[in-house]
Amino acid sequence: MGPNLNSEHQSLTIKQLATALNISTNWIYKQTAPGCPDPLPYLAIGRGKRFDLERVRQHLESRQNTRANVTLSTTGGIARVNGKAIRRMTRRRFQNGYVRLREDRKQPWWEGFYWSDSIQVDGEITRKRKSVKLGLQEDLPTKRAALRKLSEILSEINDTNYRPKSAMSFRTFIGRYRELKLETKKGTTQHGYENNIRKHYVPFFGDVPLAEIDTELVQAFINQKATKEKKSFNTLKNLKWGLSSIFAAGVKFGYIKENPVRNADLPPKEIREEDKLPTAEHLDTLIAGLEEPYSTMVWLHAVAIPRPSEGFAFKWSDLNTETNQLMVVRAVNRGKFHTPKYHRVNRPVQLTPGDVQRLLTLKKLMNASDSDWIFPSQNPEAPMRHEDVLSRKIQPKARELGLPHVTWRLLRKWGSTHLIANRLPVNAVQERLGHSRPDIVLIHYAKLLDESAVAAATTVSSKLSARSAQLENAGFKPLGSQTAASFFACLP
Repeated sequence: MGPNLNSEHQSLTIKQLATALNISTNWIYKQTAPGCPDPLPYLAIGRGKRFDLERVRQHLESRQNTRANVTLSTTGGIARVNGKAIRRMTRRRFQNGYVRLREDRKQPWWEGFYWSDSIQVDGEITRKRKSVKLGLQEDLPTKRAALRKLSEILSEINDTNYRPKSAMSFRTFIGRYRELKLETKKGTTQHGYENNIRKHYVPFFGDVPLAEIDTELVQAFINQKATKEKKSFNTLKNLKWGLSSIFAAGVKFGYIKENPVRNADLPPKEIREEDKLPTAEHLDTLIAGLEEPYSTMVWLHAVAIPRPSEGFAFKWSDLNTETNQLMVVRAVNRGKFHTPKYHRVNRPVQLTPGDVQRLLTLKKLMNASDSDWIFPSQNPEAPMRHEDVLSRKIQPKARELGLPHVTWRLLRKWGSTHLIANRLPVNAVQERLGHSRPDIVLIHYAKLLDESAVAAATTVSSKLSARSAQLENAGFKPLGSQTAASFFACLP
């Protein structure tokens, strides 16, 4: 029996002491075994042992071997050199594991065992023994080869920067993600995330432990959406981007070590026809065929090129008649207001005096004040919803007039395309559309007009046509069928 303890002190079991000191129970058994030269202080109760935490800590600290100018911390194996720099020391809990040959199978194979820590939902760290199949005996002929294979698996656990993995499921983490991260995003972003979480992420990953979701499982998710559910490339890109953002939050808050979505691949982009832009004649016909204020809605979105969430959030007070500018101050989506999607506050949209006069004519027709919405709904506290206006008023009128399909996004593409075609600086178009980078305009919004395509063809073709005329004047004639046959017959 080891040294006695005062029964008034705190009494811990071996497992409780191991958790408190972050050491293995096997080490405690060795330090309290019969014949140990310097055993830990404990109290024998029957066949069990009880420990006083403070007495054990004093015992360990008094027997630490320290070098000069080095102060060892009692937590985590970290040393401070000269009281300043931090040096990571060897982990106190280093394990080699053990292996056994399973000869009870048709093909004998090596099985490895090791201990793994996991963080429970309540924050408690638990240890469980895990087994892993290392390989067949024909691939690993000796025990040493099997141990070498197991050491590769244990290299991460024995690393000085290793942190126990969380046992939290993906479904549980999503609840944390909603509280910690999603609440900070705008309403439109929250709506998109919630749709993907409910329809795609949780049904696939729901009960899988967050720490066990790897790149292979994420790739299986993307492949299933692409092949079985036939999702478009843009939908797959959106799903991957959103899932990567969720796992990035998991890394940030310490639930996982790395983001498994980054190395997943998207399938090739499918071939599809580009959206056909309406012409100026189409828009003139549509604007003339709509009643007010719907006529001005289409006109304003084609001229000012705002996002629909911005274009329906204008108040008359946002119109500056002295500078002929319309200020983008706010945005609205499904009745909820938020800041515009822009890298600066209060984006000005320059208008012409004629544009301002058209808006003032509508204001007079509606008998509106400066505090009113430009496009008010029946509820004076909120403007109209752009989704309802598009589906109930504008698109039915376009079909009635025999015009191409019209959306708010096509109106933005129409305006940006004509600005680029008229050789306006890209940064000027970027400011008008409210993008943070000019390349977004060129990649996603500006399209090639037919007249621009003809001009491009004429420009390059004219350079070669001049050379062709010179050859003809020099007596060169195109090869006829007989001449061509004789020409190719002479080739080696």
